[in-house]
Amino acid sequence: MIKNLYFFTWDEEYLLDQELYRRVSNFTQKFGNDSVSFFHVENWDEWKAKQSIYGWGLFSTKTLTVIDGLPTWTDRFGFTISQVENFIDEFLKKKWEIPAENLLVFANSKPDKRSRLYKFLKDNANIKEFKTMDNAWLKVYIKQELWNLKISDSVLQKFIQKVWVELYRINSEIDKLKYYCEYNSLSEITENLVDEVVFWLVDSQVFELLNYLFKDKLNAMNFLQKMQDQWLNRNAISGVLYWSLRLYITVYHFAKNGITDLKTIANKTWINSYSLHQNVKNIDLIQSNWTRLENMYKELIDLDFKIKSGKAEEESFWLETKKLINSFKL
Repeated sequence: MIKNLYFFTWDEEYLLDQELYRRVSNFTQKFGNDSVSFFHVENWDEWKAKQSIYGWGLFSTKTLTVIDGLPTWTDRFGFTISQVENFIDEFLKKKWEIPAENLLVFANSKPDKRSRLYKFLKDNANIKEFKTMDNAWLKVYIKQELWNLKISDSVLQKFIQKVWVELYRINSEIDKLKYYCEYNSLSEITENLVDEVVFWLVDSQVFELLNYLFKDKLNAMNFLQKMQDQWLNRNAISGVLYWSLRLYITVYHFAKNGITDLKTIANKTWINSYSLHQNVKNIDLIQSNWTRLENMYKELIDLDFKIKSGKAEEESFWLETKKLINSFKL
């Protein structure tokens, strides 16, 4: 067993990220920001990875290196099998040369168990699995996050059934409920509130609207009309808009913290890297429209409440939403 070698695998991405955040925070506080390096398929640099792992020529005497995804990178990311194999060959030869003060973490959600690297890590690394949490754990977690709001067991169970068990998605919907309750001075989450505010959506619906929002406002409005004609369900359409805006807000916060690579954002938002590719290119527009994005998100929640409380007509949703879409700069 190599004490400073770790292998993380997971079903639940959120728990993995919390573990990495804890380790990275502790490391940077003690040894500075330059002591931590993340490598994955989009930013891979073999020489820099070796520098970090073995401490070659670095000012920091201690390093934490995280390599996400090996050994399952494929040719579609621009790597040849020989490039990956060369790095693995050299690592397996130098495995005992990792300085004792340095930490190396391999992370892979679906490792190829036939690979040499996996077999080596299985026998020699400290392995930690982050599994999907069961129903009882989720109930405790959600109640803790909603500590200042009343929610019955039956409503809590309905929330879990609707959102399912993925913690990033759960946290996104919890955030929406918190804001809705705070904005409207509510102290209890009811079954009706879960029906009104919480949504279950698919990638294609979210990204079809995202692809239009900054490119062609007329097409975005036409897509809104198409949803109205096909679904005849304002709640479902509101859900698409909530999730679209929530994703942009999330990407903005990642970029603000220096994270713009596709794989990291994809892992944290449950959206696949291919789908994100077209939208992350809009990061400059996301940043320049940040205030409008945040306001649109809040105004949609407020508009939804006014319609449901009888303070606004049902049809006002379409006109007001088109006004909000039209407020974006292209």
